[in-house]
Amino acid sequence: MSFTTDVKSILQNAAKGIVRVGTNADYTPGGNFDIFQIIDGPVLISAMWGHVRVACTGAVLVPLITLNPTIGAASALCTVAVGAAHAVGVVLTWSGLLLGVLAPTAGLGHGQAGVVESFDGGPIIVMPGVLLITNATADATAEIDWYMRYQPAIPGARVDVL
Repeated sequence: MSFTTDVKSILQNAAKGIVRVGTNADYTPGGNFDIFQIIDGPVLISAMWGHVRVACTGAVLVPLITLNPTIGAASALCTVAVGAAHAVGVVLTWSGLLLGVLAPTAGLGHGQAGVVESFDGGPIIVMPGVLLITNATADATAEIDWYMRYQPAIPGARVDVL
C-alpha cells in the first residue's frame, strides 16, 4: 500500500461528527421525521444529542430516537421521562443505553447535572437503516438540531443527513 492509500483508509475510518439542522416543519401534527441514514454497513455511535434552537411552545414534546433498520422492525433507542415545552438552549442528552432516558438539560457546558459527555457503556453498534424521531405530540414552533458522533465499523459505512 502507498502512503496516500494508508492515509485515505485512516481518514475513511476515523470518527466523524454530523448534524441535522431542525426545521419548523419537523413538529407538525404526526410529528415523526427522519434525521440520519446509516448506509453501506454498521457504525459505532459514541454520542448523540439534540439542541433546542427555537423554543418549544404550545405543546409538550415527547421525542424518541428510533431506529428503522434496513432488515428488521423499528425499535425505540431511548425513552423520555417527561415531555416538556423546552426553552432555547436546552440540550436533550442520551446515555446510549438501550431505552435510556433522553434527558433535557438547561444550558450548555461541562459538569452540569444531566449532561452526558460520552455514552455510559461505550459506543453502540447500529446497523444500516434510518434513525428517526418519533414524537407522541406536535408543536409547530420547535426547532431541534440533532448531532451525532460516529465511527464506521467497516470501510465505506457512513451516515447521511435526512
